[in-house]
Amino acid sequence: MTDLSSHLAVGAIVSRGSDILLVSEPDEDNPGELIWALPGGNVIAPETVGEALRRRVAEEAGLVRVHAGRLLWVTRYAVRGQQFESLVFEVLEASPYKSKGLTRDALKPPASWVPHDEAVERLAKMWFAPIRDPAVAYLTGRAPVATLWTWSRLDGPPETVPSAGVGGPVAADGERDEDGEDEQRPAE
Repeated sequence: MTDLSSHLAVGAIVSRGSDILLVSEPDEDNPGELIWALPGGNVIAPETVGEALRRRVAEEAGLVRVHAGRLLWVTRYAVRGQQFESLVFEVLEASPYKSKGLTRDALKPPASWVPHDEAVERLAKMWFAPIRDPAVAYLTGRAPVATLWTWSRLDGPPETVPSAGVGGPVAADGERDEDGEDEQRPAE
């Protein structure tokens, strides 16, 4: 038994052609700006992981008939003695309509279909590494399917299994800052 309590969340990569579904919320630190993320959130007992995935995509984007495919990555980290885990899945089908044969253009705000490269740029600006780093690495081909991302400290680099192209923080262009040049340096 452990002193850590556990929190489980789910996330989804929903694609339409080369577009990726992103959701946004206002950035409290920068009025007028948005923070972009993949749809997802907490699993609420007694729902299953699949039920939580369908509920989160429906609540955040208005899409129903959500069918999970492959597990794309798992993240693990602790905050103040509480363990957090997120499971992110590929979504094979999603529609705003309960029956087949209708278009998938209608989304519930604040969701948006975003071209792949722009989605990577938006996700790279996310402040929280356990959301940002796996999404950017997967979407840029630097992390294989089913990678486990573990942060022993949130201000440090993650351990990945299998090894992914990780090192320093992700820059706003989605590229990893291996040499630290994008970091702010004190004025001389």
